[in-house]
Amino acid sequence: MAYIPKTMVLGRCVRCGKKIYKGDEYYYCQNCGISYCPDCTRKLQGKCAVCGKPLVKKP
Repeated sequence: MAYIPKTMVLGRCVRCGKKIYKGDEYYYCQNCGISYCPDCTRKLQGKCAVCGKPLVKKP
């Protein structure tokens, strides 16, 4: 049998709880250290829900 490797989970979106996997596009607040998925980033208009500063795109 072949071993199927599991994908690495970096964390979860703080707003919706969606898992963020290695290699996925996600957004990060440098001030708070919070991660957001692309869907929630669009809904928040690119700003952090906690501090209001712009989010940085992570590849």
